[in-house]
Amino acid sequence: MKNDAMLQNNIKLIDKATKKIKSFAFDLIDEGSFVETDVFAAGKSFLDSSEALGEGVVTGYATIGNKPVHFFAQNQEVMKGSFSEAHAKKILKVIKKAIQSGTPLVSIIDSNGARIGEGVAMLEAYSEVINAINLAKENIPHICIIKGNCVGMMAAIANMADFVFMADGGLMSVASPQAIASCEKDYPKLNGILGYKAISENSDMAHFTFKTTKELAEKVKYILTICGGEVEESEDDANRETPALDKSYSVDTALKAICDNQKYIVANENYAKEVVTAYALVNSISVGIIALNGNENDGYISANGIAKADKFIDKCSSNGMPIITLVDSLGVKPSLNDEVSGLASKLASLMSKIASCTTPMISVITGKAIGLAYSVFASKGIGFDYTLAGVDSVISPVNTAAGAAIEYAEELKAGEDRAKLEARYLEMEQNPFISAKDGFIDNVIELSTMRPYIASALMMLLGI
Repeated sequence: MKNDAMLQNNIKLIDKATKKIKSFAFDLIDEGSFVETDVFAAGKSFLDSSEALGEGVVTGYATIGNKPVHFFAQNQEVMKGSFSEAHAKKILKVIKKAIQSGTPLVSIIDSNGARIGEGVAMLEAYSEVINAINLAKENIPHICIIKGNCVGMMAAIANMADFVFMADGGLMSVASPQAIASCEKDYPKLNGILGYKAISENSDMAHFTFKTTKELAEKVKYILTICGGEVEESEDDANRETPALDKSYSVDTALKAICDNQKYIVANENYAKEVVTAYALVNSISVGIIALNGNENDGYISANGIAKADKFIDKCSSNGMPIITLVDSLGVKPSLNDEVSGLASKLASLMSKIASCTTPMISVITGKAIGLAYSVFASKGIGFDYTLAGVDSVISPVNTAAGAAIEYAEELKAGEDRAKLEARYLEMEQNPFISAKDGFIDNVIELSTMRPYIASALMMLLGI
């Protein structure tokens, strides 16, 4: 009887302590699917106390969109969600279960950092989790959700995930946020310097954001579908055309034209905006899309854009996704800062990833494909299986002005009209039909027909 009373009391305490984090998780997972594990786990120093029952982390398994997942959710209501040896043991168990069962791992992060009082044991625990997360990365998809604070080594661990969601009001920092803020003028608000807006504009660490759990649930379900989940056959016509593209081109219009039900999800939308990276379904096939946006960064690709594309290709390759590129770019932007900061190294890494990619690659030149933009994102030589070009596209080693200046140097010296010479160079040297005649372009098309061509090429390349 005494044990029964103690059990009921502990259950009430745990229910109270985990109410908020479970409410958040229940909005994310399918109703009634959650099974909690290690409910009464507590560290050695808390065996006689109810204060840390559960150790500041909720673990278990459930389904999201009828797809099984294992997850752990740090709980700010218990010990501030602080990381400890026992906390780590719960996380390690659920990671191992996820790997054993081949189910995706979902982690929900909200912690103020480590329980320093545990000393080296806590540091070893961190190391074990790092090792397990790395093993998971090699075997299963990992979706990390930064619900609130993501501080200390957990910030780096979170960024080992395949997909990182960060709440609009979240905070990410390896060093103490207060210490960082103290170095800034007027001691700014932490969310202003370490929140989603600052993180997403200055790095590619936070792939997606969310304001409500409903929005988050929809995005997570879509990502789980993209990551090898069972996909229902799309009712969207594979031969659907988009006449608006022949009148005016934009990346958004092109993505809606290509993707099933005009739906896609953009990763790192605030970072290196000239390179748009998106996950989507095309004719019920999961794909990764890289769209070079000629309306951003003066039409050039930055060093950050190159690194962004590099990491995106990694994610697509690890999930077996074909890659589609939409090319409209003048190439790499001349920048001394980029050059001395490792531009050549970043470019080498990207070229290596594309050249060694084992999934099908399809390119559509939608606007300009100048120099490196063509070689890296569209060429047969680097490994693209199928390359299309819009009827008004421009393909060349250099831009029109530079090409005309080189090709017609004598005519320009003689005083011939520059505009007319540039128009001649555009027609005679940069016309997509010239590249098609040489066998570098498979077809020159109206952009309105992109979806039918891409859908057909995907099926052919995948042998469907």
